[in-house]
Formats: sequence, C-alpha cells, structure tokens
Amino acid sequence: MPEEVKNQAQREMERLEKRKRLAYMVALACGVLIFLLSWIIREPDDLFILVLYPFFALVLALMLFFVWRRSFPLQQLEAVMFTAVSAMILGRLAWHFHLGGELDDHLLMLAGGHYWSVGVLIVGGFVMLDHKKGIIAGTLVILASISIAATGIAGELQDQEVSGQALIYLARIHLFLGLLLGLAAAATTLRDKYRDALIWNNSLQELASTDMLTGLANRRAAEDFLEKQAYANRRYGRKVSVIMADVDLFKQVNDKYGHSRGDMVLVELGRILRNSLRETDLVARWGGEEFLIVAPEIDMQEAKELAERCRCAIASRQVAGINLTMSFGVTELREKDSVDTVLSRADNLLYKAKSSGRNLIVAEA
Repeated sequence: MPEEVKNQAQREMERLEKRKRLAYMVALACGVLIFLLSWIIREPDDLFILVLYPFFALVLALMLFFVWRRSFPLQQLEAVMFTAVSAMILGRLAWHFHLGGELDDHLLMLAGGHYWSVGVLIVGGFVMLDHKKGIIAGTLVILASISIAATGIAGELQDQEVSGQALIYLARIHLFLGLLLGLAAAATTLRDKYRDALIWNNSLQELASTDMLTGLANRRAAEDFLEKQAYANRRYGRKVSVIMADVDLFKQVNDKYGHSRGDMVLVELGRILRNSLRETDLVARWGGEEFLIVAPEIDMQEAKELAERCRCAIASRQVAGINLTMSFGVTELREKDSVDTVLSRADNLLYKAKSSGRNLIVAEA
C-alpha cells in the first residue's frame, strides 16, 4: 500500500475513533442515569440495587470521564468497559438466581428485565472489541450465563421445585442468545469489510484531489471547485474572483539550492497562502510553481486586497530560508465565462505582472 494511502487511511481511522468516543460518552451517560433511576425507584428489600447500583453509577461516570479526557488509548478503555459492564450485568443475574428466591417467582423479570441486558452485552462485545475478540467475549458471556443459571437452580432441581416450563423457557433464552451471537458475528464481518472498503475509498478520493507535495488541492479539485462556483455565478449571480499566482525566478532557486530545497519552498508557500486566505477560499497547486486561488463572494477590489495580503506575506519573510516574491493575476468570473476562459484571462494577467517587473499584482481593468 502506498505511504500516502496509509496516511489517509490512518486519518480516516482517527475520524472513526472520534465518532466512537462520542457514542461511548452518550451510552455511558445513559448508563449512569439508568443506575441512578433504578436506585431511586428500587424495591425496599432489593439489597443488590441499594448497595451496588450507586457504585456501578460511579464506575460508569469514571469511564465517561476517561473517554472524554482521552486519558487512555481507546482499545484499552473498550476492554475495561466491556469487563466492567459484564461484571455488572452478570452479577445482577447471579443475584437473582442465587439470592432472589425461587425461579418460578421471578422468571418473568429475568426474561423481560435482565436477559435482554445479556443480549445487549453480547452485541456490545462486537462494538467495543474486534471481530475475533467479540466472538470470544460473547461466547464467554453465554457460558457464564448458563453456568449462573445451572448453579442457581441446581438445588431446586434436586427438590423438583422447578417447573418444566421454566426450564424450557431458560433453554429458549440461551438458544436465542446463541443465535444473537451468530447474527452479530455475521453482521460485524460485513461491517468490517464495508468499513475497510469505505476507508480505502475515502482515502483514494482524498488523494485524487490533493497535491502530494504541498497538501493543497490539486488541479483537478480546483477545476471542480471553480466549476461549482461558475454554476452559482450563472444561477444566482454570486461573485467569484480568480487569482493566478507564480513564484518569481523559481528556476534559480532549484539551480542554486537544489530541487529538494525547491520542494520545501513550495510546501512553505502553500502554508503561507492558505493562512492568508479566508476559510471559504480555495488555494490549489496549479502546476509546478504556480498556484490558483478561487475566492467566492468577493468583488475585484476585495480580490486585489486579498492578493496584496498574500504578496506581502511572502515578500516580508524568508521562505524555507530564501528571500522570494510572487506575482499575481486577478480577475473576476463573468456571467458567460467558462472555466477555461476565466483561467486563461487570469493566466494572461499573471504573465503581464511577471513581464512588468515581478512581485506585482495585475488586475483586470
């Protein structure tokens, strides 16, 4: 895989991680509220909720804080979160089977109020962990649930105090959990393949519109942007100014300092130009040492001021340790202009600036 594609893919993964952290923050905040509300409306004799739910709420609040502050790598936090939530859910399940009384008396509560949490936990394992670890974690959760149920009703089975219907109900629940594990595994397989394809596609799209050296938009992206602005100009009468800029005597830089230094100059110039423009403006490397600036919603006078700001920013400092200047040709998109005609006009004005002494701005009269 080319290095640039790897870098783009890494940036896509970072964006996905930001979204994931946000989702975890929302889920953890909801978990804190659920535990606190359950503690408030608890049954008077429910010691498990009375003693442990405030502690669980505190644990989730601490995890929320760590996710928000980015105190630890997300993968480590995900493993901790899954382990902690598993302990909470399975602990509550164990309390019901071992200390909650006869199974038939609270089977409905188990099925409707707690086994759905086990199902959510299984699905959450695939969200928080990778595919392989999700399968392992989900399998362990189901085995733990079966073990808790089996040990919890062992005494009642010996005394024949458990109805056959209750046993069938428990068997159906765990079969459903197994089916849920299989479906989640299949779904996450497709998810991972789609995610990888999406990251690859987004990376390639970004690469196709980015100049590899400077990180600016490339010629293709600039033409697409200008085409959209030309449409807005024809349809809505929006003003669009076009500025063509070129480094003066750039060949001498390459001849004197070498092409690697020349590349450093172009990178630094791209940064200076970008910092001198508005957020709505586009600066692109047009080719070689030539740059194109497309500035929506400004007229000729404002475009000249914008070009002057760029010219002064470059002429007033050393660029990669070299004193440089740039020349600028400034024009405005007309109603009947095509992209080619406005670019040609900007290029002719740039040529006049260079032939008139360089370090100049020549604007359309």
